Amino acid sequence: KFSLAPESGRQYSVGDTLHIVISAKDTRNNTVTNIGDFFRASILTKVKGKAGSGAVGIITDHQNGTYTATFRLLWEGEVTIKIQLVHPRQAIDVIERNIRKNPIDLVMFRKRYIVGDDKIDTKCNVDPAIFKNTSAVCNYSDPHAGAWWYCEKAANISFSLLKTKEGGVSDWLTSFQCQHNGSIWVLDMTCGILLFNTGRDPLANRTRCVQGLSTPQISGFYRDGVWNSLVCKNRHFSSQAGWQQCLKGKTLYLMGDSTIRQWWEHLVRILEMKETLIPEAIHNTGPLLARDPVNKITLNYRTHGPPRRCPFTRTFHLKYVANIIDEMDGGPNDVICITMWAHFTSYPVEVYRKRMEAVRAAIDRLLHRSPETLVVIKSANTCQGNNELIIGDWLAHKLDLIMREMFRGMNVVLVDAWEMTIAQHWHEDAIHPAEDIVVQELEFLCSFICPF
Repeated sequence: KFSLAPESGRQYSVGDTLHIVISAKDTRNNTVTNIGDFFRASILTKVKGKAGSGAVGIITDHQNGTYTATFRLLWEGEVTIKIQLVHPRQAIDVIERNIRKNPIDLVMFRKRYIVGDDKIDTKCNVDPAIFKNTSAVCNYSDPHAGAWWYCEKAANISFSLLKTKEGGVSDWLTSFQCQHNGSIWVLDMTCGILLFNTGRDPLANRTRCVQGLSTPQISGFYRDGVWNSLVCKNRHFSSQAGWQQCLKGKTLYLMGDSTIRQWWEHLVRILEMKETLIPEAIHNTGPLLARDPVNKITLNYRTHGPPRRCPFTRTFHLKYVANIIDEMDGGPNDVICITMWAHFTSYPVEVYRKRMEAVRAAIDRLLHRSPETLVVIKSANTCQGNNELIIGDWLAHKLDLIMREMFRGMNVVLVDAWEMTIAQHWHEDAIHPAEDIVVQELEFLCSFICPF
């Protein structure tokens, strides 16, 4: 059982801070001294049939079975406090133990060679030890990009053919998940409705949106479904013309997983851009290209290199993000947007850390040669409902903390999709957020492209 004990005996106003004490109880009402339970906390106002208001709370673990959820009171009216126990410590231990036991084989990848009418499949992954046999292995690793990648050598095909793709050989990459079932354990608890009075305006004295601003623990809130950033003065657009004016003359490079491909898809739709088809590219992984010749807007998307769970993709279209950045000149009209997390959750964190260290170094080199280039990092977003042993909120949260620490203090922009998806409560959790959430992520991005 869980008991929530809000502070009592005082009146609250906008601008105040509210603390909720959470304690775990067993069936005999004894405190359970769990350490490291994984909670999500939010404060919300529901509006029937409409998007409401919401913000996240900050959870503090007191290491004795009790926790405190801290909330900023950011709008007046009736609110509800919601606490979710995503995983107790025991469930987290199961997830962590599973990764230690199966560090590289929760997801396996196939490389397919097509020679004439024949198809030859081999296995690939980040460590050759997974193949557990004595057959030859092709090493496609790139330490400069922080990437280690190995594939079994295809029988009867020479290494020279594999590297040059000559002689009518084409190669493709896809993935498949091993059968490790994971279940989600979520307990929702709500606190009584509270009433807050008008107080200090939380949006007063916000600065213009410029690169390098720090992101506070509570980075914004929804008011009637509209995201209000506490980082800086964020934009919202009411017409296509507003988007076009902001992005006029800009070239955007979106790199990473499908959650940033959503940015490409929505911008193409909003701006009614014309897509240029790239030979042998597939939509899931790209590369994708769209242009608005009138406003001179160019929009690029491509996935990060393996590991990448996807349909069969031509391998020559797969490039590592660090290498792509190193090929860029940069400039005041270039916007580089990156997110990497969803395809790394099934691996030990060091696999992710090495890849992101290489990306960070490449960004550092880019900003050194072209400091006017705008670099944007999109955080992970919530993804409950997936296989928790392969991809889930706990695994995504761990990688997100590494990413935030890695880019702390750099002259980059953070789009806090993690908070933007926890703070909303009118959509179900999904690895691909709903349209209105993605559009507001893009509006926050544009707040740095054309600040006001």
